[in-house]
Amino acid sequence: MQPVVIRSIACCLFAVWLPGVFLLGLEAWPAQAAWTLWCAACATALVWRLRGDAEPRASAPDPVRDIAEGIPLAICICALPDGEILFANDAMSDLTGVLRASLSGRSLGEFCAEAQDRVRLEQALRDGRAFDAVELPARRDDGAVRWVSVSGRPDLFGARPALFVVCHDVTGQKQAQRSLVASEQRFRVLLGALSEAVVLYDAEARMLTSNRAAESCSWLEAAHAGLPGARMDRKLCDEQGRPLPHSRHPVMLSLSCGQPAHDVVMGAEDAGGQIRWLNVNTQPLFHAGASRPYAVVASYWDLTARIRAERALRASEQRYALALRGMNEGLIEWVAGGDALYASPRLLQIMGHDAGGRRIRVKDFIAGIHPDDKPAWSAVLFDLMRGRSEHFQQELRMRHADGSHHWFMLRGAMQRDARGRARRVVATVADISVRRRLEQADVAERELLSLVAGGVPLRQVMARLAMLIEGLLDTEARVAVLVFDGARDKVVDVSGPGLSESFRAGMGELAGDMVAEFVRDGAGPVMYDDVASVEALKPCRALLSSEGVRALWMLPLAGRGGAALGYLAVYHRQPWRPGRSDEDVVERLADIAHLALERERGAREVRELHESLERRVAERTAMLEQANRELEAFSYSVSHDLRSPLRAINGFAHLLAEHAEASLDEEGRDMLGRIERGATRMGQLIDDILHFSRVSRVDMAHAEIDLDALAATVAADLLEQYPGTQLDIAPIGVTQGDQAMLRQVFANLIGNAIKFSSRAAQPRVEIYVAVFDGSPAICVRDNGVGFDMAHADRLFGVFQRMHGVDEFPGTGVGLAIVKRIVERHGGRIWVDASPGNGATFCFTLADFTPADALPGSPGIARTGT
Repeated sequence: MQPVVIRSIACCLFAVWLPGVFLLGLEAWPAQAAWTLWCAACATALVWRLRGDAEPRASAPDPVRDIAEGIPLAICICALPDGEILFANDAMSDLTGVLRASLSGRSLGEFCAEAQDRVRLEQALRDGRAFDAVELPARRDDGAVRWVSVSGRPDLFGARPALFVVCHDVTGQKQAQRSLVASEQRFRVLLGALSEAVVLYDAEARMLTSNRAAESCSWLEAAHAGLPGARMDRKLCDEQGRPLPHSRHPVMLSLSCGQPAHDVVMGAEDAGGQIRWLNVNTQPLFHAGASRPYAVVASYWDLTARIRAERALRASEQRYALALRGMNEGLIEWVAGGDALYASPRLLQIMGHDAGGRRIRVKDFIAGIHPDDKPAWSAVLFDLMRGRSEHFQQELRMRHADGSHHWFMLRGAMQRDARGRARRVVATVADISVRRRLEQADVAERELLSLVAGGVPLRQVMARLAMLIEGLLDTEARVAVLVFDGARDKVVDVSGPGLSESFRAGMGELAGDMVAEFVRDGAGPVMYDDVASVEALKPCRALLSSEGVRALWMLPLAGRGGAALGYLAVYHRQPWRPGRSDEDVVERLADIAHLALERERGAREVRELHESLERRVAERTAMLEQANRELEAFSYSVSHDLRSPLRAINGFAHLLAEHAEASLDEEGRDMLGRIERGATRMGQLIDDILHFSRVSRVDMAHAEIDLDALAATVAADLLEQYPGTQLDIAPIGVTQGDQAMLRQVFANLIGNAIKFSSRAAQPRVEIYVAVFDGSPAICVRDNGVGFDMAHADRLFGVFQRMHGVDEFPGTGVGLAIVKRIVERHGGRIWVDASPGNGATFCFTLADFTPADALPGSPGIARTGT
């Protein structure tokens, strides 16, 4: 056997064995071993077959044919370089679908399904080079396309250069690969569509691949805390927040035990130091027959928002429950149509029952409502069930565990389904008995205060006080108010409408002895919860027993300085002590009793003081009348007794001047003139003094006075004496008063203005109205000599003058008379002046109405009263 033939056979077998090994894969080592043994057996069989051949055939090398026939792979031999098929075995005939006889002489490129593959094959034939495992589609004679793996080796076939071609049908493998690729694509599409983060890990817990959700999430690094290749300083915790070792990561657990993990809640610390809560599911992957997984698929779902919301909800529920406890409120729930309702533990505690929520029958709940409040509650439920309202708030009385009725406030809402039908009612229940009592106490306080302010007699006030306190306490309580006299040695009144007449009378007789014992000055309340055991009450024990009194509570009613004015007694027909709310309410109303007693004592003192003042006024009036009578006598004496000598002096001086003037020298005549002038001045002083005293004593007339006409009349009379004076009178107005007195005011002020301006070059007097501090004032201004304001304070005194008699005549009483008249008319007068610039006198009147509206403008500086 020729070596070249043996080499050709070995090359062909190698070309067949090598693709098979790669196609089987490196991991399928049993199949590779079987394939290697098969190829070795085929090679041995070919060698023995060739050795057994005695002579070669004339037309073709028989050993090659025999080997090709014995190999189950499709083999053909093509001539180089045209590619004509020289030989093909039966497997090649089956692969192409052409009879072996028909294959000879055909070109191998005819079976290429793609033109590019045909070109590549023709190029390989022309080059005469070897190639291995070239996969390409081949078209059978019937038109079907099969995928083949083609390997070729150039060699001599007989004496001709040829290409030995081995074809392996890989259509099944190609279809499997395509199915695998399509399946992988569908799997990736499915993973990409998931909102959960899905990650594939290898056997070492290293990440191989992940879906788009995992790639886009920012917390995946936190989820990998503790896994190989991830940060080991990040913390893990379980659902309760306890630290979780890295070895307890769900991925690590699935790799170690080979079991899947479902809905594991895990907390992982993110980059910001916050805990990210995750729901983790794992699924280990195994090779056939393997006990340890070669990979793990894990899915992560971010629960942070949900867990935070759940925690916030739990915190909100806890705060709500705490708020209900803090507000002393319970909760009640009724499902529409049910015969029972749920009462919270706090509600049962409020109503005096044992703690612990339980269900209560509806009819028992309704039976516990006070009969007077049932109609209102029924109306509320009717409106709720009919859809007229969604919320309600109702105050009603319900039976407490002690058998009494307490006031409760119910606030709630109706929950409805999608069709608007009632589903359940939920309400909070609060005990408002204390608030209602305080409200009633407020009403009672206002009522008592109105009685006290209205001057209602003390007995009626105390009777009403007793009734109001009885209404605020329980039905077994009776109240009495005992009032002492000023010396506190006896009771002057006992008010207690709820007590019998005989009991009130007896208490009035015995209370005087009890005062020293129980109601001392500064003593506090006294409480006896069982009067039968109190030795100090022995004198009145029979009286208390007759009224059925078992308990006694006394509060002293003290006035200023702690002096006891009476006491308030609360009698109870059962052994009893007041609660804190009872004490607060009774003490509040006792304060009103203090006020009433103090007001009564003050009224009594006022009456006594009024009577004393009346006596003193009568005494002073008598004394004043006596003084007025004496003053009248003095005035009469001055008017008559002093005037007679003056008239005699003045008359004799006048006669002496007439009869003896010729015999008197100049000095005598001057002395005689001084006597006449002195007597005349003395008469004027007497007249002014009498006028001044009469101004204060004479009764004033009240009539409307036209001040413009009055001023014009006075000015006309005065201008006759001083015709050279210019007098300007602006519109003044009207007032209420005595016309004679006001005429005197204008006469004195205008006369003084004319007199003191008479020496001016152009004497001028003005009368006008001005506003000072918002009040209108009548002003008289002149341009006379004026005076220094340093002496203005004594200007309105009697006999006070700024100039001598030799300069300007006068007695110094005129301005004092003006001041007295102005003050009697409810006004005041002041002056402003300066030497050489004249003076301005202004005065106000209580009922003065200016003729013209005047703006409120600042006036001149004032001096006067």
